[in-house]
Amino acid sequence: MTVPQYLAMRAIASESVSGSELARRTGVSGPAVSQLLAGLVDAGLVQRRAMENDRRRQELALTPGGRRAFKSAQALLRDRLGALLVELSGPEADALSRVLPQVEAALSGTAPPRRPPPPPPPHAHGRGPGRR
Repeated sequence: MTVPQYLAMRAIASESVSGSELARRTGVSGPAVSQLLAGLVDAGLVQRRAMENDRRRQELALTPGGRRAFKSAQALLRDRLGALLVELSGPEADALSRVLPQVEAALSGTAPPRRPPPPPPPHAHGRGPGRR
């Protein structure tokens, strides 16, 4: 399973997504997401159904085989990441914990959390602007 396929299946498993939203979440272009979906459908992992209230749009859902494949990919990812994380030093683990919100946002296609503004620079010797 490729990373875009995993991300597409993750998005489809969690909520109803449009093609453009799926393209954004998987990091591929609109035409590429069509090919991505066609591959998942052909592999029997995803099914498409016309939406009852809008026949132009399609509802995407994981098939039973798709749910099994997705759960298997999640378990493999968890196992491999776990093995990597065990070997991190304390400072490395701290650094990773600081960037995980941005990684999660990138993988889920949501906006990353805002960083707090930097502290204002200290004034030199207590002098305000324009004073000598």
